[in-house]
Amino acid sequence: YLSIPTFYNQGDISKELRIELKKKFDLDFKFSQNLKYNFFPKPHFTTIEASISNDYKEISKINKLKIFVSLDKLFSVKNIEVRDLIFENANFNLNKKNFNFFTDLIEKNFLNGKLIVKNSNIFFTSIDKEVLFITKILKMKYFYDSKELKNILYSENEIFNIPFSLKSFFNDE
Repeated sequence: YLSIPTFYNQGDISKELRIELKKKFDLDFKFSQNLKYNFFPKPHFTTIEASISNDYKEISKINKLKIFVSLDKLFSVKNIEVRDLIFENANFNLNKKNFNFFTDLIEKNFLNGKLIVKNSNIFFTSIDKEVLFITKILKMKYFYDSKELKNILYSENEIFNIPFSLKSFFNDE
C-alpha cells in the first residue's frame, strides 16, 4: 500500500503536487530535480533544488523540499492531498514589492498540516537589489492547534548575530 506512489509517472505527480500547493498555499513551486518518494516516517516526496515564484519572480530557492501527503488519498495521483511542507536550507529574497510573502502565507489555513522552515535565510534587499540585512531562520514551525483552535507560529531566528524567538497566534475570530 505504501509503495504505490513509486509507480506513479514522475511528470504526473510533479504536476499534481504543484497544483495542490498552488491551491492550498497560493504558491508557484518549480522542481529542478525529480521527486523521490519515501514512506518513512510518513509518506512524502523529496526534491532537491526547488523554487517558489510570485508574479513570475523568484522569491525563494530551496535546497531541500519535503512534501508530506495524506495517507488516505495515496492511491490516486489526481486526489493527492498535501499535508506538511518542510523547507531546508532555503534562501528567501524579499524586498519592498514582495515583503508580505510570509504574512500572506500565514493567513492560509493549516488545519490539516504544518509548515516547517529549517536553517534558512531571509535576504531583505533594496529597490537597487542591495542586501540591507539578513535574518537567519534556525527553525520555524507554523501549525494549527486543535485544542486552542488557532494557528501558531513559533520561530527561532538570528539577526546581526543576535538570537531571538517569536511566537504568535492567529485565529479567524
